[in-house]
Amino acid sequence: MKTDPMDTDEGDPQSVTAMDVDGVVTDARQAIDMLRGDDVSGRVEAANKLDGVAVALGPERTREELLPFLTEGIDDDDEVLAAIASSLGRLLPHVGGPSHAYSLLPPLELLLTVEESSVRDCASESARIVSDALSDEDFRTRYAVMVSRLAGKEWFTARISACGLIAAGYRRLGDDDQRKEHVRLYAELCRDDAPMVRRVASQHLGELLLAVVEEGGAATSGEDGPLQATFLPLYEELAANSQPDSVRLQTTENCIAFGKGMGILIKKDGDSSGANAESEALLGRILPLIVATIDDRSWRVRWTAASKFADVVGAFSDLPNAVDSLVPAFEKLLQDPEAEVRTAATLNLSEVAKCKAMVRPAPPPRPPGSEEAGSASEGVASLSNSRTGGTRWEIVASFPSTGANSVATIASAARTFS
Repeated sequence: MKTDPMDTDEGDPQSVTAMDVDGVVTDARQAIDMLRGDDVSGRVEAANKLDGVAVALGPERTREELLPFLTEGIDDDDEVLAAIASSLGRLLPHVGGPSHAYSLLPPLELLLTVEESSVRDCASESARIVSDALSDEDFRTRYAVMVSRLAGKEWFTARISACGLIAAGYRRLGDDDQRKEHVRLYAELCRDDAPMVRRVASQHLGELLLAVVEEGGAATSGEDGPLQATFLPLYEELAANSQPDSVRLQTTENCIAFGKGMGILIKKDGDSSGANAESEALLGRILPLIVATIDDRSWRVRWTAASKFADVVGAFSDLPNAVDSLVPAFEKLLQDPEAEVRTAATLNLSEVAKCKAMVRPAPPPRPPGSEEAGSASEGVASLSNSRTGGTRWEIVASFPSTGANSVATIASAARTFS
């Protein structure tokens, strides 16, 4: 049976009387009664006033009475649980501050396993607020352990919650063994039997990758480093055709994260031959995956690639030879059979044209029979609007390391496609 947190100690009547005068206890008791009532809207309203209840109780009674009361009442309507989850993040000042922030974790852990996604989202947001306030010791011994438990729970909703929390909290893990353990758990989540878990794990893969690269530096890019040993295989698996569309939709975002991560490593290592060799090896496996999304059977995957293509080019623009593969592929998106994909590609056209490449008018068409006269080091792809006869332009990306030119005629101007 639940204990009413507003039950008052008979030994402190003066305190109660003073608070009653201010109306605080009365309002708090009313909120608790509403929270225990049958009216859903009343319970939601009461759940949104938990910070007021906590003010009336004080930090100690909030920790010892209110939070256990809420933990016992987790089996409620989703609207009520969402309100409780949001309110828990606001209770931080009322439980005694950062030194007692860990007391909010037990009810949050239960809310992070609820089936309704809106409840989990609110609980995740509150959990991140609480984690930011925790001391390093409490973060590692309480919060990180809680996240590990969520990642290993049998019910898939808990594992979904763990995906975002692992990625967001990686930087606060000071212990290398704990970091390796969380990366291992995340790899298991990316290979989870439930497609819903793989989808969310794919969404946060780039966030975790950037955190690992920023914290680990050059050590992450070697053959045995997490980039090549863990993250690249995960990226390839999540981008495979055997994955559901909802999982493959994240391929482009993950590609952007890989480009940014490799750019960070190159800036840290300078122009060392080892860094360039490792980046070229990674590029040889990453770029074909993003180019493959352009031919994906799902128009939603192609639309995602088209809408994010400027970000892809920007992420890889500092890497040698990368744009050579990306810019010609953009033409396919401009010619996609789906109007939504073509529109998304056209909206990115001006940003793609700003990549590190020279822009010049296209040369006149070659005479018949001279198609094979061009240099083997130059590839030309032409695109124009046959209805308007608009002037064509070529984007020429020059790469001194190979001496080759990659030429892709992608448009005259945005107005040609309007």
